[in-house]
Amino acid sequence: STQSTGDQGPLDLLEPGEHEHGVEIALPGVSKGDFSKRRVAPQISVHSVQFCPTGQSWCAATTEGLLIFSLDNTLTFDPVDLDTDITPRTMRAALTSESFLRALVIALRLNTSELVVEVMEQVPEEQIHYVIDALPLHHVTSLLKFLVDQLSTSRHIHFYILWLSSILTTHGPALKKSSSQIMSTLNGIISALTAQTRTLSSLCDSNQYFLDVILTLGKVQTSQKLSEETMDVF
Repeated sequence: STQSTGDQGPLDLLEPGEHEHGVEIALPGVSKGDFSKRRVAPQISVHSVQFCPTGQSWCAATTEGLLIFSLDNTLTFDPVDLDTDITPRTMRAALTSESFLRALVIALRLNTSELVVEVMEQVPEEQIHYVIDALPLHHVTSLLKFLVDQLSTSRHIHFYILWLSSILTTHGPALKKSSSQIMSTLNGIISALTAQTRTLSSLCDSNQYFLDVILTLGKVQTSQKLSEETMDVF
């Protein structure tokens, strides 16, 4: 409206102090000042808005970057070195062609746990060492963070221990040099392995007692059958 527009343009776009209460803008070499110097606040443009089919989140492509709003507090989207070729579609295409290293790098650059797990669980056990050997070190440290969660929650404990063993065997010396930077991740791995050891130990102990009972019952039944056969003979 005309009420919010002054001689220098829209008042809401002007920074405070430029022309308030009759104070003019001071210019070098000018004793009285001049109104020609103007500074305006930047305007943000929105190029596209997309909504999630579930209605739980939406995103906007703006001049300030990609903005994502969600009702889910656990949703995180923090990609690394993102470009037009780094997408879930190209990741799955790499998996289909058995380019496991490329698929894992794309998943790590997308920095999404579900995609990283999807790639790792499709890599054959005999290929794990070759993938880890060719994986850059900065991606190795990112992979360790995902391993912490999987070692704590996944049922495929042995499979992820194979990944961890390969990482420590191949990149152990390099990781030792930067241990101070990844100390929290290493502590998380130790805690996860300790918790799994306790769980499996108690489970194995209880199973051992059950097996002892079953074996004992089997021996008792066998001896009873032998006794019955002996009685029939006489």
